[in-house]
Amino acid sequence: MDKVLEITSNDHIIMIDKLCKRILGHPEILGRIIKGFIKEAKDVSLEEIIELIKEKKDQEGNSYFQQLNNVIDIAHHGRVEFDYFCCINLPQDDGTMKRIYLDVEIQNVENPGYAPLTRGNDYLSRMITSQNGKEYDYRNYDGMKKAYVIWILPQAAKKRDGHVNRINSKLENVSGSTIERLESYDKSEQIMIYLNKDHDIKDKYEDSDWIKTPLVIFLNNTYDLLIKKEVMKEYGFE
Repeated sequence: MDKVLEITSNDHIIMIDKLCKRILGHPEILGRIIKGFIKEAKDVSLEEIIELIKEKKDQEGNSYFQQLNNVIDIAHHGRVEFDYFCCINLPQDDGTMKRIYLDVEIQNVENPGYAPLTRGNDYLSRMITSQNGKEYDYRNYDGMKKAYVIWILPQAAKKRDGHVNRINSKLENVSGSTIERLESYDKSEQIMIYLNKDHDIKDKYEDSDWIKTPLVIFLNNTYDLLIKKEVMKEYGFE
């Protein structure tokens, strides 16, 4: 992590895109994002998630984690480029494994002329469609894996600093008593994480400070490299 901070720190307060991606892809940052915001990771410790990302393999030699091609080009539907696209198999308490597909996006402009969540719906549909022929096909749609888009806004307004919203599918029972299985419709989710570049590191966030403070400090250059290294040490980064 130390080397990544040295590479990404410069005199630009708003960090350029490719440097943000270097930070997102570091196992200790990505592991915290997964542990902090992915529901399927609740049974897995942060340390174990980091090990999974570092190419730990199962008994058959298969990797639990894959960084995927961040460009999806679907014929007649155009091309999209994700900031950081991956999939990971997460062990569950019942002994099963759940694979999720994850796109993490850095959005420096809160309002780029459209709602990022609307753009996220396009991303989710492509992430699911890209599984066709690999995870599921017309004979077995149940093989479809859940897709997440996590938006990190490191330049959000002060009044929204530390706010997090989760957007997903909910079942509304209109009449009768029939309830659909959660796993049949819970296939996509977006998470909005609002952070302010002028956040005072002395003021701890009320919840999830262990991930929010490192994100806001590492993804902005408001603080110099020395302060970043102090945060790295305080929050247990290697």
